[in-house]
Amino acid sequence: MKTTTLAKSCLSIAILYAMSTTSYAQEEKYTWKISGWINEGLTYYDDGVGSDVAQLSDNGTTLGSRITLSGNYVLKSHGIDAGFEVIVEPLSGSPNYAGGGQQTPLLFANQDNLDTFNGGDIGLLGSSFYVAGEWGKVTIGLQSMPTDNIAVLADPSGTIWSGISPLFRANGFFIRNVDENAVNGTWGQFAQCLATPGLGIGLDCNGIFRNGVRYDLPQMGDVSIAVGYANDEIFDIAVKYSSEHSGFKTNLHGGYSVNKDGGSNIGGNSSSTLQIQGGLMHIKSGVFGLATYQMEEADDAIVGSGDDTDSYYFKMGIRKQFNKFGDSAFYAEYASYNDQYGMAHLDGVTSSALTQWGLAAEQYFDSRFLIYVKYENLNLKVEGTENARSIYNDAEDLALVQLGGTIFF
Repeated sequence: MKTTTLAKSCLSIAILYAMSTTSYAQEEKYTWKISGWINEGLTYYDDGVGSDVAQLSDNGTTLGSRITLSGNYVLKSHGIDAGFEVIVEPLSGSPNYAGGGQQTPLLFANQDNLDTFNGGDIGLLGSSFYVAGEWGKVTIGLQSMPTDNIAVLADPSGTIWSGISPLFRANGFFIRNVDENAVNGTWGQFAQCLATPGLGIGLDCNGIFRNGVRYDLPQMGDVSIAVGYANDEIFDIAVKYSSEHSGFKTNLHGGYSVNKDGGSNIGGNSSSTLQIQGGLMHIKSGVFGLATYQMEEADDAIVGSGDDTDSYYFKMGIRKQFNKFGDSAFYAEYASYNDQYGMAHLDGVTSSALTQWGLAAEQYFDSRFLIYVKYENLNLKVEGTENARSIYNDAEDLALVQLGGTIFF
């Protein structure tokens, strides 16, 4: 028995060795690579009642640490390019944090559980393959759908590592009343996405990897168009324009998605999301600006649940090489997430406005390493019953300071 097992093991090793020595990667038509980035930071918070410092994987799943394995096989004679992409990401935290399961950077646990963020794991973010030709590109699998990151990547300055429109870093922190004992939910409860239940990030509300099929049309000059279908009955379309003309870099991205599978956190049988982001940068001076808008609606939702929401995000600053190390960037940002309380009469709330503003500085070291520091402040105002107004309108602001870094490979 032992001899048989040993023989099987040796045979398996021999097969693996033979496969490795005759790797497809040695073929001229085949290429593969490992790429990605590691993004980590220190976060200091002050919620008006308590304060602390914690080390966290920074800035959510969109820009959190990830490792991508990709490759493609080109058959020029047939006009076909076939390839794949597998993306994994480190998951922060411990299985024992409140709520259970591993803690992904996308939805931070609240500050009372920061001391349980020890250890971690690796999770699968995406796994897909594609076939492309002159007719376009079809991708199948767990992937970034057309309207994913529509509210993120039109930033011509590239200062997305420290600041983007979704409410990533703050959404799991408690809203504190003047009374230390009055803990009334988290900031993310007032930034709920209708189309993606439980996603309390305010903007980029279809911004998650989904199992589906995506078709990218052939590039049309400065314009690209993609359409997608994801499980279950989620349709989206995205149009992107990017150009450099007369000394300006211009980006304009727009997307529309429909979730027909009752995809709403407030009931109803369907929801829709419209997102637009535009950015402009003067190349010589480095001065840039960015504006983002999102509107969500849900059909047949629970009365008084906030079934018609909108969000805004603005950024303005400068990115230029001021020293020998590389580019430096300085900017200010402002966001408003409106009527996204996402539950019927949450403590008597009938309308809400969560505002966020921030200041940030980034320093690049060539193109593969950067460090940044950022200050953010969150404030909440609501309409509703006297009880709702007394709870939330008197709540303390949340202040966050991040010192982070990103290295690319």
